[in-house]
Amino acid sequence: MTASGSKADASVEERIRDSAESHRDAVEDYLLELVRTETPTENPETFDGFFNRLTEDLRDAGLETERIEGDETGGRLEAWTEGAEEADEVQLIVGHADTVWPLGTVDENPPEVRDDVLEGPGALDMKGGLTQAVFALRILDELGLDPPLPVHVLFSSDEEVGSPESKPRIVELAGSANRVFVLEPASGPEGKIKVARKAVGHFTVTVEGKAAHAGLEPEEGASATEELGNVIHRLHDMTDVDSGVTVNVGEVEAGLRSNVVAPEARAEVDVRAPTEASAEEIEKEIRGVEASTPGTRLSVEGGFGRPPMERTPGNRLLWETVEETGERLGLSVEGTRSGGASDGNDASQHAPTVDGFGAVGDGAHQEFEYVDLDMLIDRVALLGACLLNEPLPSDPGNETEGDP
Repeated sequence: MTASGSKADASVEERIRDSAESHRDAVEDYLLELVRTETPTENPETFDGFFNRLTEDLRDAGLETERIEGDETGGRLEAWTEGAEEADEVQLIVGHADTVWPLGTVDENPPEVRDDVLEGPGALDMKGGLTQAVFALRILDELGLDPPLPVHVLFSSDEEVGSPESKPRIVELAGSANRVFVLEPASGPEGKIKVARKAVGHFTVTVEGKAAHAGLEPEEGASATEELGNVIHRLHDMTDVDSGVTVNVGEVEAGLRSNVVAPEARAEVDVRAPTEASAEEIEKEIRGVEASTPGTRLSVEGGFGRPPMERTPGNRLLWETVEETGERLGLSVEGTRSGGASDGNDASQHAPTVDGFGAVGDGAHQEFEYVDLDMLIDRVALLGACLLNEPLPSDPGNETEGDP
């Protein structure tokens, strides 16, 4: 499609929008069913029935499917349109079925629909996104609209714990993708799409000291707690809000008891950085911290587990096509940067990626988690229309518009 769109293009998008609106009640019922089916990350057995349901619906939409069992997780579900297995390029849809909510939460906090809102555990993060994908693909099939690029779908069960088993496959698929749509929740009730994400690191700082009786011979000891207090101040001083680098000591463990000079102390540190260069710089700075309290030793373990999703030329160009598609649908879409991380961080290292492309609402991982149903219909139409866009050029160049 061109940026301005032709009369034929406009009629196609109007059909997609009308069809999405005609499925409004079905979308609501489907999402409600998915939310009622609990799928905590730590309960792999819960994913069999859940993925079986999605398998049937994706097959009904004309896709081939494969269920891959996990080693220690619930595995994943993949689906693809005709020609995807032989194609040089595909367009990739990434989502996850796992939630942070333990079994029994649905009984304690049953999902409910109030006006235009569906509230329930896991509704926003991210069963709304899964619903969006199923109906976008269903609508294209019902309307007989064939995307110019084959579509490959991957739904995982381990994103909430960093995608340990699904990440290699996501990276592999992104390597042959022309573009990637990650169906994480949009940013805030306004529904902003995430066009950049920070790198996320986790470090463990351990201080070793020497135990001694705090009352009889404190001078014989070396306090690991004292040293860790000094280190915490130094770590927090590394935060530079203006540059986007943040360092937070969120968990501390120290000492044996109050009358013993602490022989060991440990801090768990969360680090965020907007670019690869800033991530490398802050990691070097953290690893360079040395003990200053006599008799103590300091070690640092860990690193960055998710690279940053940066505003590369390819990512910018993909975002511009999303904006233009939204305009042709009569939707106003905005982009934003996010401090969180997702599978989009990894996919974006290999293909143009947009994230936060899923459901709109608020309260992810909180008791008031909800999805705006009217805006979910908009997102169904937006995904369906974006899948019909022409492939991005292999060399997007450097001439792109400014940040959103």
